[in-house]
Amino acid sequence: MSVRPFPIAVGLACALALPTAVRAQNDVYGSEELTSLPKLVSSATTARLVARSMPEDVRRSNVGGTVQIQFTIDKAGHVEASSIEVVSTPLPALATAARSVVEKMEFVPGKKDGAPVRTRVQLPIIYKP
Repeated sequence: MSVRPFPIAVGLACALALPTAVRAQNDVYGSEELTSLPKLVSSATTARLVARSMPEDVRRSNVGGTVQIQFTIDKAGHVEASSIEVVSTPLPALATAARSVVEKMEFVPGKKDGAPVRTRVQLPIIYKP
């Protein structure tokens, strides 16, 4: 599996990864196959979504952490809700919050030879206390 990171502002970082067998079955591409990586439409909007999604009880307890989440971006740049998977989380409440953020994120889709394609993304969402 190949992982190729690309920066996203406001404490978010992203890496694309996809086993070749999955790509062949679902026409989903990994970073090594793309000529242009997906990009957030608005990192400022994403940062606001992350800040607003932190559960109040977690905020009051002064706890934070990183939720690793992966999903597929479609050809139009939208997250396929059924593809969202939490890879790891320090707290179940943060996993739920991160899922709600990812569902609202918008991207300029990844491209292969100039054409938009479905792309599998792994993203750490960082919650700071």
